Amino acid sequence: MTREQFDRLVQEVQTGVGQNPAALRWRVAWWAMVGYGLLLAGLAVVLLVSAAFFTVMFWADLSGKILCGFLGLLMFFGGGWATLKALVVKIPPPKGVPLTRNEAPVLFSGLDELRAQLRSVPFHQVLVVPEHNAAVVQVPRLGVLGWSRNYLLLGLPLLDAHSAEEVRAVLAHEFAHLSRAHGRFSHWIYRLRRSWESIFQQVSRPQIKGQVSLRPLVIKCIDYFWPRFNAYAFVFSRANEYEADTVAARCAGPEHLASALTRGALQDRYLEQRFWPDFWQLANTEPLPPAGVLERLRDALRVEPPAADRVKWAAEAFRRSTTNADTHPCLTDRLRALQRFPAEPKADTPPSIRAPEPSAAEVFFGAALPDIRQRVEDLWRKDVSKHWEARHAKAHALSHRLSALEKAVSDKAADVDGLWEKACVLLDLKGNKDAEPLLRQVLGLRPDHIPAKFHLGRILLEEGREEGEGLLEGAMAANEELTPEGCAVLHHHFRRAGNIARLRELDARMDAFERDLEASRAERREVSARDALIAHGLGEEELRTLRETFATEPELGCAHLARKQLKFFPKQKLFLLCVYRRKPWYLLPSSERDQAVVNRILQKVQLPGRVLVFSKSRGYRALAKKVASVADCEVF
Repeated sequence: MTREQFDRLVQEVQTGVGQNPAALRWRVAWWAMVGYGLLLAGLAVVLLVSAAFFTVMFWADLSGKILCGFLGLLMFFGGGWATLKALVVKIPPPKGVPLTRNEAPVLFSGLDELRAQLRSVPFHQVLVVPEHNAAVVQVPRLGVLGWSRNYLLLGLPLLDAHSAEEVRAVLAHEFAHLSRAHGRFSHWIYRLRRSWESIFQQVSRPQIKGQVSLRPLVIKCIDYFWPRFNAYAFVFSRANEYEADTVAARCAGPEHLASALTRGALQDRYLEQRFWPDFWQLANTEPLPPAGVLERLRDALRVEPPAADRVKWAAEAFRRSTTNADTHPCLTDRLRALQRFPAEPKADTPPSIRAPEPSAAEVFFGAALPDIRQRVEDLWRKDVSKHWEARHAKAHALSHRLSALEKAVSDKAADVDGLWEKACVLLDLKGNKDAEPLLRQVLGLRPDHIPAKFHLGRILLEEGREEGEGLLEGAMAANEELTPEGCAVLHHHFRRAGNIARLRELDARMDAFERDLEASRAERREVSARDALIAHGLGEEELRTLRETFATEPELGCAHLARKQLKFFPKQKLFLLCVYRRKPWYLLPSSERDQAVVNRILQKVQLPGRVLVFSKSRGYRALAKKVASVADCEVF
């Protein structure tokens, strides 16, 4: 199901059965049962066939009993194992620093209070993680069959950046999803949707080559069932998000939940745009991650950013609209539901994002905080060490390259290739701000430079400047392969701007691109004499280089070149190069010798697109004749 079809289905559910909560519950339950039925149908077939063999044993003679018993056992154990292997997908548990009750008695006391108040299921483990987030993660031990293990993830940066009351409100929201007070059915559907989403992502991954499995059949069932169940469960889950906010507001106070939501959204923007980009610049000069990163992060969040930045981030956060990309409503909708959205947000007095003191981490962990912080940092350093070292090694090489380019390009201001290479080095080494002037210089010299146009458009849109849209669209129009990355940049931009109409256009555009991409792959996968062919279209310089390559092959006597006329993505090129071997009169024709020439030419030739090199032998006679009929095909 495409994005457009899914959005349309969600809209139909919202305006139809979604208006009747009881009817929606029944519809969600029905699709859940359909899902279980489809996924367990294979197991049912195995059991029925096994039972049939065992039943026949009662009427068969001795040899028949032995044969039927053997086949029944083989089907029961072999078929049952293959079916369960396809259904029981192992999902790894989340990473984090485990907490015990003795280390953080204040925290566990608060968790016990929330659990008793909301009648929530217990957590098997509480983990402290280095992310600015808090979440409940359920890992089903039996795949679609359930039996989940519950984890509570507490981000230390979140605890450092919020008050204990705000964190309690956030936790109450997460507890509400697993609360019997929230409704057993809601609890079940929430767990089911989250679990199945993780499982189906795992199942849909490419299968190991040569592995025998029923997974392809399971994937077909998933492709039919999951979008339909998800559309109903999506509407149901979004309603549950509002209910969870209501429960959290009742437990911890609506002002604390609203404060946590607003502060967290703006802090996310600060970390994304300021803290982490600046911090990762240290990898250019330091071979290992510096110590005390979480302390730096804590200290950075205790300083109020400039008002201009907070005004920009608040405007973006409040403009962002609710979409079908996530069940969580946008910040504005959640604050309005809590009746805590300001009637007229003042542009000159943006919300504060400075971390309050004492922080939730100090309240919950007390004297154990330094030890917990160190363990979380050790986990973070372990996770990023390889990436950090790779970035440092790359930065070292880029620095040397940049020094050489500084000397070379400074004397040749009109050297487009040199300027572009220098811009690429600066993008990797120092970021967008340093590369922007060079990208503009490249486009000033060569307005049709596609990569420069794309990256400048991306930089401008990330900064909220509308002129970047035209540049990005121009780059995608010139090179269709940039469409996925370009649409991702535009999606992020339009979502920040709250432009729902343009987001829907992007979804439809990506659906069409993916359809065309699949058709293009099929179109380029096969070539025959029935295909329409066109002239190669190479310029004199390209032909000269090609002929020089051919001249290095002594056995090559003649070469014909044409292109397949492509219906999908016609700017991409598929060249057909038919080579003819010199055949001395005293040697018999040899397809092996012909193929050897083809293989050598294939190693040497470079054309602006994909190329199929073949000879007249080995079943290509009709295609060779078709290529020879194209105008100006003889290139050697």
